[in-house]
Amino acid sequence: MPVWTTIRKLHFRFRGAFLCVLLVALGTSMAKAQDFGQDRDSLVRLISAKAIQLTEINGAPFRVVHGPARFMHNNAYLLCDSAAWDVNSNVIDAMGHVQIIQQDTHLESEFATYLADENMVQFRGTEVKLYNKKGDQLKTQFLDYNTADSVATFYNGGAMRSAKGDIVEGLEGIYDVAERMFMFNDDVCMYSDSIFVASEMAEYHSNQEVAIFGENTTAWRGRDTLFSNNAEYGVRQKILVLKTDNYIATKDQELWAGWIDYHRETGNAELYDNVQVRDQAQSAIIMGDKGVYVQRPMMVYMTENAVAGMYSEEKTGVDSLTQRPIYKRDTLFLGGDTLKMWQVPMNQVDSSEVVNAKNRRQLADLDPMVEIDRQNREFLAAYRRNKANEGKILPPPPVKKPDAQQPYGQDPSQPELNDNQQPSLEMKGGLKPDKNQLQTDSLSVLSDSLSMAADSLAQLDTTAVTFMSVFHNVKLYRSDLRGVCDSLIYTTLDSIARFYKNPALWNEEKNQFTADSIQLSVRDNAIYKANLIENAFIISQEDSIHYHQIKSTEMVAYFKDNDVYRFDALGGVQAMIFLAERDSTITLMNQKECKLLTAKIVDQNIERVRYIQDVKSDVHPTYGLPIEKMRLRDFNWRGEEMPHSRSELTTRKVKPSNRGGFLRKKTFPHFFQTRDFFPKSYDQIMDIANSVRQKIREEDQAELERQRQKEAQDAEAKRLRDLDEEVRIQKEAEKREDGPVMIYNKKDKEPASNK
Repeated sequence: MPVWTTIRKLHFRFRGAFLCVLLVALGTSMAKAQDFGQDRDSLVRLISAKAIQLTEINGAPFRVVHGPARFMHNNAYLLCDSAAWDVNSNVIDAMGHVQIIQQDTHLESEFATYLADENMVQFRGTEVKLYNKKGDQLKTQFLDYNTADSVATFYNGGAMRSAKGDIVEGLEGIYDVAERMFMFNDDVCMYSDSIFVASEMAEYHSNQEVAIFGENTTAWRGRDTLFSNNAEYGVRQKILVLKTDNYIATKDQELWAGWIDYHRETGNAELYDNVQVRDQAQSAIIMGDKGVYVQRPMMVYMTENAVAGMYSEEKTGVDSLTQRPIYKRDTLFLGGDTLKMWQVPMNQVDSSEVVNAKNRRQLADLDPMVEIDRQNREFLAAYRRNKANEGKILPPPPVKKPDAQQPYGQDPSQPELNDNQQPSLEMKGGLKPDKNQLQTDSLSVLSDSLSMAADSLAQLDTTAVTFMSVFHNVKLYRSDLRGVCDSLIYTTLDSIARFYKNPALWNEEKNQFTADSIQLSVRDNAIYKANLIENAFIISQEDSIHYHQIKSTEMVAYFKDNDVYRFDALGGVQAMIFLAERDSTITLMNQKECKLLTAKIVDQNIERVRYIQDVKSDVHPTYGLPIEKMRLRDFNWRGEEMPHSRSELTTRKVKPSNRGGFLRKKTFPHFFQTRDFFPKSYDQIMDIANSVRQKIREEDQAELERQRQKEAQDAEAKRLRDLDEEVRIQKEAEKREDGPVMIYNKKDKEPASNK
């Protein structure tokens, strides 16, 4: 017959037994303990009970205790409704409202077996509960408690709810009474303060309210996913500390660092040691050894070896088999003493900054040579008309009334009408207005109207505007572009990077650009134009002695596939070009002065130079010519400052994105043990998780709608730009073959021909 069945029968049969039996049993137990030479602390004492019966169960002598009964051993109390005490093995089988009370720790179950010689209580039941004075509760179905060490061990699943409502669960673990520390192993899940955690191991220190996690720890907070192989969460401080192999993924950024302090309430973080922050939206990655990350609005501030990488893809060809384009990824690195990238909602950007950015963008988009070509065409048309009217007697101009208003565009210097001529658009202003130009003017009015409408809705525009600044000892490196300056500022308002204080740029190492300030315009993550403002100087190194030089008030360099293919010099141009024979021997130096200059670069060599207006030219043989005669004033080749490799900025490898398989493999915590032992807490946790998912879906839908609107606005803006006649003329000019260019000066009587 099973022991527990026998105990139940004896419990009811001897419920009214006398207390004297209890005293006899106590004396027998104490004598037996003394016979074995055990010390006082090893004795099991029966403090109280209603009755005790000596009986034999399955051939072994038992003391059947009817209670409520109370035992004491190792300064721990064992309470139960009834018990069977095996005298020989010193084992107590307790049944009904079984409790162990030791110091501030309570354990409860329906059944327990106390192996007194091993100081071990084995709790079994549908629910075994452990709780301390602070209010932390651990529930399981299998738990062993050592009364000597004051350590509880559970297995086959368990969950703990702290006094503040934090939940931790695992398949097995321990509770150390002295340390008030819960440890969980295997399939660990935790919920605290809207943070969900999955890990292989966790320690929860009740006194400090700190959770420590082991390997393969993944945490979720809103849209953020965090990973570490060694992490710690302070419930009071609300800071999650990532210590080993750390990674964070937010909506648009990814963060890596040797040490991360992540603030639960804000999503902000302090980053230390080998820091990298990747911004998906801006195709940028920021590196350093110490940094601060702010999530809303986004800001990254990096010091100590700060470097930013702006990566882009360049089409290099087409696969002959698949006919798919082949792209080459290249990264532009920016380094300096401090680096900052931040975002501001459009409706919070200072209005003066918006206006300045718009003006910079408009100026950067202008092509001065298009305007020059237009003026040349107009002058040529006027010249031809004058030649056609040469020798003709033209009537005097009509008498104007004093209050008569001169027609729009009327030029008094143009030929007058004779009696047989009818006024025409061509004769009124000397030029026939281009119908496309009229269309462009109409579109300009439409564009202005759209701009006014956009301004009225500016307060509603929450589109993120990105800014970046790098200060002191700034260096720039890419395979085909190098640069230095003291400070750099960039914003997506105009997509222009501005270089200040003694800047210098090098294209393909041999072409140097300097000015008081330089502006690089970026389109589709690629550089397409550079504006050199004030004291512009371009130097192209031919060899160690000969340098092609062009100096001007301002210059504009144009990029295609990240290489300079053309540049214009605007105002007060001085040029010094060296000419070589067929055997590449340089024999002549051509020194020029003019008002304007444009040139194309082919295979990194200056070719097809056009000199415009007030041209002065002088040619000198280079043989025996002193070096100082081969240099323009303010010549300064700064090749020693040029970065020659990215290792001069950083030796770190750019980490690939983990948004693919790595994040997809991370499974959200299931909280199966919490569902079984704390069903109300489980329902609350699931409600919070579902609420977070719903919020993310709504944000994604709103973002998708904003993206669609932006694409529609961009498409409309592109349509308006495509209708611009001057853009069309520029494209046609680039397509036509270069030939003799007719340059007209209004002071000249005849057109001049220049190559």
